[in-house]
Order: sequence, then C-alpha cells, then structure tokens
Amino acid sequence: MKRTCNALLLTLFISACGSDPAPNGLVLDAVPGFDAGNPNSMYKFDNKVVFQLNTPEMGSEIWSYDGNTLKMIVDVQPGVGHSVPSRFIEFKNKLYFTAVKEPYGRELFVLDGSTAQLIKDIGDDPSSSSPNGLFVFDDKLFFSANDNVVGYELWQFDGQEVTLVSNINDDSGSSNPGGFVALNGKMYFYAEKAGFGTELFKYDNGSIEMVADLNPGPSGSRPQEITGLGNTLYYYAYTPELGTELWSYDGTNLVNVADLNPGADSSSPRGLAVMGDRLFFAANAPASGTELYSLEEGGQPELVADIWPGDRGSEPALPFVVGSKMYFSADDGVHGPELWTWSAESGASMVSDIQEGTLGSDPYGFVSLDDEWVYFSARTELYGIEAWRTNGTDTQMVKDLWPGTDGSTPNDYSSINGQICFSASDGTHGREFYCLSHDTVTPVLKR
Repeated sequence: MKRTCNALLLTLFISACGSDPAPNGLVLDAVPGFDAGNPNSMYKFDNKVVFQLNTPEMGSEIWSYDGNTLKMIVDVQPGVGHSVPSRFIEFKNKLYFTAVKEPYGRELFVLDGSTAQLIKDIGDDPSSSSPNGLFVFDDKLFFSANDNVVGYELWQFDGQEVTLVSNINDDSGSSNPGGFVALNGKMYFYAEKAGFGTELFKYDNGSIEMVADLNPGPSGSRPQEITGLGNTLYYYAYTPELGTELWSYDGTNLVNVADLNPGADSSSPRGLAVMGDRLFFAANAPASGTELYSLEEGGQPELVADIWPGDRGSEPALPFVVGSKMYFSADDGVHGPELWTWSAESGASMVSDIQEGTLGSDPYGFVSLDDEWVYFSARTELYGIEAWRTNGTDTQMVKDLWPGTDGSTPNDYSSINGQICFSASDGTHGREFYCLSHDTVTPVLKR
C-alpha cells in the first residue's frame, strides 16, 4: 500500500495519516518506475527497523521504519552520492555501521542523533579500511579492518578510542579474523597466521593465542561456524586424516567429536544451530547421505531422522529456531525441498507440501513475528516466489505481490510492531520496501 497522505514524501520523510490502516503492501516507491530503491541490511534498533535505501535525491543512505513512520535518518555522503551503509550493530545503546564517505572511503561510523560521526579513519584516506565482522564483547566493539599497513587484522573500540588489538599475521599478509563467538568470558575466532594457515584463536583479557595447530603447515584447518553449546565450543574443520568433520573445545581439550564419514572423506558438517540443550547440524554419512544430526554437550552425534531413506540424503539446510520448534528445508525424495520442523515432542516432520509434486518450494529467509508465527519465502509454479507464513499447523501464502508465475522474490525480512517488512518487486515498481500487518493479512493460499 503506497501512502497517499498530504505529506507523502517531503524529500526525506513519509508518515502515515492518523486514519490510515496498517500497511498491507508497498510502503514507499523510493525510485519511481521500474528502477529500484533496493532496501537491504535490515536491522532492529531502538524499536525500529533500520536499513539501507536508495533514492534519486540522496543516493543510498540509512532509513528507519517504526511501524508507522518511514524516514531517512542521515545523509552520510551528502547529495546524491552513495554511502551504502551496512553491517549495523548496537553498541553502548548507539547504532554503529560502516559507510562510504569522501575522502575516507568505507570506515566505521556511529549514529549520533541525526548525524553520522566518523569513529576513525583507520585506512588513512582515501583508502578504505572496510571494517567487517563487527562483534560486541567485554564492553568493546571488535572487528576486522585494514589500515593498509599490516593488512586486515583485529581492532577494537572501547567507546573512546580505536586500537589495533594484534597483528596476528605478522608478515606482510592479513590474518582476516572472523567468526567471533563469546564463551565463558573469552572470545573465539578464526584467523590466518603465516606458516600455520587459518586456525582457531582465543582472546582472553587482552591477550591472543592460537588454540591449537590442528592441521600443521601453511594450509590450516580452516574452522567455520564456530558455535557455543553450554561450556563447549563446536565448529567444523579440516585435517588430511579425517577430512572436514565436527570438533569441540571445552577450554582445555580439542577433540574430534566424531568421524561420521570415516577416513579422509568428509562428512562436511554445516548449518550448526543450538536449540535448548542440543546442537543440530547437517552432515554426510555413507549409509544415509546428508541428514540432520544432533548432540548434547559432550555427547556423540545422533541421527535425528533419515528423511530421505537410503544413501541419497535429504540435504537439510537453513535451520531456524522459534520457541520449542526448529524449522528447516529438506527433501524427502518425494516432495522436493520443502519446509520441515523438529520438536522434542514430535520429532521431524514435513510442515507442508507447499509446491505439490517433486519440484519443491525451496523455502528460505525465515523470520519470526513472535514465538508462534514464522514468515519466509517459498516458490510455487502458479505464483512464483512469494511471502508465506506458518505456525507449524497452518501454512499460508500471505500476498501475491507480483501476479503470475514470476513472483516478487521477497528478501531481507524483519519484524516490527506486529508487521513483517521486506524488500520485493511487484513487476511495476522495481525492488522496494514492503510491510504487511500480521493481523489484517488475508491469505491468498493455504496449504
């Protein structure tokens, strides 16, 4: 629904009239016609959704929506230039982000009222430091950045001063730290060090050390999806003897949890997700193919369900936990990739055959409105990719934004004050900002 109040768009500002109903479609056609405002990087802050949006007058800048009022917060790069803000994160009750501004390039900024303050020109203008992996720990903001001297290394900001934590890869290359996780008062992450490759590192009270040289030599074990369960760290990593398998670290012992695909072949664990006191992940074993596994802290992996019986595997993906349920995509060999759920009470079951037949609906983009309803995108042959919702029992297509088989392909979901917001294209306006009110939606299709 495009607003039609008197002050529809005063260059920067759009607000709902007092008598307007809750939105049920297009909120703003930021770039009129087929061109797109391309809203993205949606992040919840101060009871608002903040995101990047492009307009002809201001370029790509930061906007916010509180469920009633949509406005541009700040023009970081004045005029029609694009600051392309991204990597939003809350720290000390303020919004931090990266953006491009002349002459500094892409650097770290903080939103201060209606202005954007540069934190530090780490890259030394005009070169960008391109901060990424922003993570709050120990009352500091940590991130990777490139000062164009030591490369991409670990930096920190304590609210007053930006400092280099460590030049981990002390030769001419970058350590490219990432995957930050806090556990038991320590911060863990992966980083590359000359002669060792990419391994697991630990930050503890200002000091940094490599947890273990799991795969000796310059290749490293390349740890990924570092996840905490209780007092134990889990992640997958590579060794020549075992391939890519699941590992655990309890602060003292680093052990291979299980060699699910024995020998040098990999089980390739992925999609690590914690639900209650269990860790869930997909992994490949010779007898079952890639299926869903779970384990308790310190325990061995157990096959949750052989969804596609035999050695083919259901390829479970995109785990999303809401309350006592976990939703994910899986293919049972009959229905194609569809929406499944797992709960302790009911085990694993298909929620709905959204696209009837073997093609599958390929659900993705899950976001929760509350502890009951989940919104997501899914494909059908008749409607294309559109927005859906489910509570585990009722599954409904909520809007046919682009009539016909093309679909509006909703992305970047966020929820605010009983509404679901996302980017989509209706075939007329290009990719723009949409919101739907949960209580007033009339489903188009039920499965």
